[in-house]
Amino acid sequence: MVTPVEIAKLAVSPFAGLFNRARLGFPRRFFQDNESIAGDLMGTAVFRELRKRGARGLAMATHYPDLFRHNPDVDKIIHHPRPRLDRWLRQGLPLVRLGQMTYDAAHDADEPPDEHLLIQMCRRAGVTGKVELRPYLFLTREEFAAGRLGQNQVAMQSSNLASPNPMRNREWYPQRFQEVCAELRCDVTVVQIGATGDPKLEGAIDMRGRTTLRQSAAILAQSLAFVGLAGFLMHLARAVDCRSVIVYGGREKPAQTGYVANKNLYQHVRCAPCWLRNPCEFDRKCMDMVTAEQVIAATADQISRFGTLLEVQTAEL
Repeated sequence: MVTPVEIAKLAVSPFAGLFNRARLGFPRRFFQDNESIAGDLMGTAVFRELRKRGARGLAMATHYPDLFRHNPDVDKIIHHPRPRLDRWLRQGLPLVRLGQMTYDAAHDADEPPDEHLLIQMCRRAGVTGKVELRPYLFLTREEFAAGRLGQNQVAMQSSNLASPNPMRNREWYPQRFQEVCAELRCDVTVVQIGATGDPKLEGAIDMRGRTTLRQSAAILAQSLAFVGLAGFLMHLARAVDCRSVIVYGGREKPAQTGYVANKNLYQHVRCAPCWLRNPCEFDRKCMDMVTAEQVIAATADQISRFGTLLEVQTAEL
């Protein structure tokens, strides 16, 4: 039996699209990602390329509106904190999904992309010509200033397992992160960012679980470098022009998800890139091959480049 609520939904459904377009000021193009925070942030590269080409009336449906605050390339943000209302306010809109990773649950693996994820996203948005492969996040002066917590600070994380899609094969070793922290803090202030449950780095300013998304971005923007793993904070650092040292291991290639301005520690073992999330028949040899000494040396090199323009990879679509 059809309930009154279901009858009401059927009655208003044909008008939802018109209502929502009018509510947003009739944007010309609507986008959404796969509801991952990293994917939404990467989508800012698409908006920048569309804006360069004169596009106006661009709207983004997102669960993470703070990524797009003060972004001059996005005209409308489609978001409501109440899930039911958020779904209704998207109904009838011609949303184009920018990110579309395929997950194989039987093997706990993602389908490997045949090109950089940002190139794929730009293609889905209909962008052609030369594109720059980097995301963007815009801080206010006050936000930027609040990100300085010490002299010559370096931001670090120790784990990604608190993310919505934790992947063991992206994890390095907490004890090695600690070795890096101990060596770096002889010359710089180390600030640890990430989730509350991440392994604590002794000697670092502990900001685990104590920052908003934008506060983490500000800390990265004020840092000489970021040391961490492939994941959201890597993309956030690039979005605010912070050079990074990223321990990739061998799950995925930096050419598929990373940035040329970073020191990407990738191991060309026979099974790499596997794109497996958690299982590994080789006891994560690719991660074990990355030493604390390599990370320390790469971080010193990135610190020496502080103040110079970050390199930007381009592609022709």
